[in-house]
Amino acid sequence: MMSEGNDALDERRRRVLEKGLDQYFSAYDSSQALASELIQRQKHPTDALILLCARLDALASDALGEESSHRKAFSRFVTNYGGERKLFDAVSIPDLNYEIGYHRWRLHGIIPAPGRLHRFGRLDDPLLHLIEDCGLPITVTEIGIMLDTLARILERSFRAKARQASSKARTVPVAQLKDLIEAAAKKSRLRQVAGRLPGAIVPLLDSVRVSNILYERFRCESIHGAKVRIDAKRFFSEQNVYWKPIYPIYLGKTYELIEFPASFLLDCLRACIRGYRAHLLAKKRVPHAIYFHGFEDADFRSTLEFLDVESISGGGVVGLKLQR
Repeated sequence: MMSEGNDALDERRRRVLEKGLDQYFSAYDSSQALASELIQRQKHPTDALILLCARLDALASDALGEESSHRKAFSRFVTNYGGERKLFDAVSIPDLNYEIGYHRWRLHGIIPAPGRLHRFGRLDDPLLHLIEDCGLPITVTEIGIMLDTLARILERSFRAKARQASSKARTVPVAQLKDLIEAAAKKSRLRQVAGRLPGAIVPLLDSVRVSNILYERFRCESIHGAKVRIDAKRFFSEQNVYWKPIYPIYLGKTYELIEFPASFLLDCLRACIRGYRAHLLAKKRVPHAIYFHGFEDADFRSTLEFLDVESISGGGVVGLKLQR
C-alpha cells in the first residue's frame, strides 16, 4: 500500500513538472512554425537566420544563466543538446586555414618591430596568445615561418582548402589536432618549440570550433550587424553544414568557410528542445529562468521543489559610495 501511494505521488509530481515544462517550451512553438514557413517559401533568409540563432541563444541563456559568458553558454548548450555533438565540438579545418592565412597577411602590422606586438582588436587575441606562448623570437620572419608551417601541416593532413581530395576530413577533434600538430612540428623547422605549440594554439583552435563559429559569425553578426552575406539558394536548399569557397583578393587564393543552412539550424533547435526537456525531466530540477516562466501560474507550494536553487546567482557585496 505504501509503495502504491508513493508511486501515485511521484506520478502527480511528474505531471506537475511536465506541465510546467510544456508551458515553458511552448514559447518556442511559434518560432519553429515561422522558421519552417520561411524555409518552405524560401523567403527572407536573414530574418530566418536571426530567428533561429536568437531562439537557440534564448534557450542557452535560460539553461546556463549568468555564470557563463554568452559564447560559452551558447557553445556548450548546442554541443550538448543540438544532436551533433561530434560536429559542434570539432575544429573546422578550412576555417582554421583561413585564419592562419589572414593573420599571415597582417603580420607586419601585428609585429611592427622585433619584440613588439600590436593588437588591433579582440579578434587578434588567439594569434597574440600563440605568438607569446610558442617560444619563438617575436619577429615577422620567425612567426611567419611558424604560420606557413602550420598551414602546410593542415593542407597535408586534412581537406583544408578548395579542390583537395574529398576523402580528407574537414573537421577534427581538438585533442587529435593538437597531437598531430605537435608530431608534425617535431619533423619541421619548428622542432625546438614543438612541445609548446599544443598549449599555445588552444585559443586559436577554440575560435574555429564549429559551435563557436555558429555563435560568432552567425548568431552575433545576424543579430548585431546590418547584413550577413548569405547564399539564399543554398541556405534554404541544403540540409547539412557545407563549406563555401571564397576568394579574398588581398590573400590571392581560394579558401572555404563553413555555412549553416536553415534546415540544419531548425533541426538543431528542435533537438535542443527535445534533449534539454528530457534532461530536466530526469533531473527533476529546473533553472530559475525556466522555473519562473514555466510555473508562473502554478501554486508555488506544489512546484518549489522543482526549482534548482544552485542556478540562482549568489551575487556579491556592493561597495557603497557615502557622501559626507
